[in-house]
This record gives sequence, structure tokens and C-alpha cells, in this order.
Amino acid sequence: MVQNARFAMAFNIGKTNEERIEAFTTYQKAFGAVKISESTAPGGGDIHIVMEIDGMRILLGPGGKVEKTTENAMCCEYHFDSEKDLTKAYEILSAEALSCSLEGPFPWAQLLGLVVDKFGVCWALYFNK
Repeated sequence: MVQNARFAMAFNIGKTNEERIEAFTTYQKAFGAVKISESTAPGGGDIHIVMEIDGMRILLGPGGKVEKTTENAMCCEYHFDSEKDLTKAYEILSAEALSCSLEGPFPWAQLLGLVVDKFGVCWALYFNK
């Protein structure tokens, strides 16, 4: 049995199991996400995937897609040690994204990738030397 953290995040991803599986695969490629568990309620139904990205557990559960916007109430930040790794994650997340931009330099980031991915999750990808 997976022990729940006191604080966790949940991404409400799409209306189908295939969308949640695709979201996990995308985050696995972009960030090295690890699947902790995958389950459905007794009798089947919606898949719920618990994954971990750098020690943070995130539930991928059922939900609707958001409209194209950069004004999401929540944005996930990820800080990279190399520009190459940021570029790789940006390319993966920006495929079919609702919006994306790659900018910089800024005082707070040499390179900044802003993406609202096709699942409606907002990402701020940072690289500093």
C-alpha cells in the first residue's frame, strides 16, 4: 500500500484512461517520472496514476481539459542543471501544447520555458548556470 504524503498534488487529466496514460508517459520522458501506482475503483473505471517527479508525488486523475490560457491558478516549476535537459523537456511538453514560449536571459533564469501542455498543466522550466 502506498503511504500518502501530507501535501500532494493532483492533475485532473482528461476524460479517458488513455489520456492519463499518455500524460504519465509524457512526464516520464520529460522529467524521468516514476510510476508509484496505477489503480481503478473496484469494478474498473477511471485509472488513477500516482507518479513521482524528484520526490514529489502527483496523482493523475480524471478531469476535463482547460481552455487555452496562461493564467492558470497553479504552475509547476522545474529547475534544470543543464540547458540540454531543459530543451529536451520543453520539446516534449510543447508538442501539441495549448501555449508555449522559450525566453531569456532574465535575472532569475538564463533560459525559461513556459508551457501549458496539451493536458492543461502549466510548467515553468528554468535553467541557470
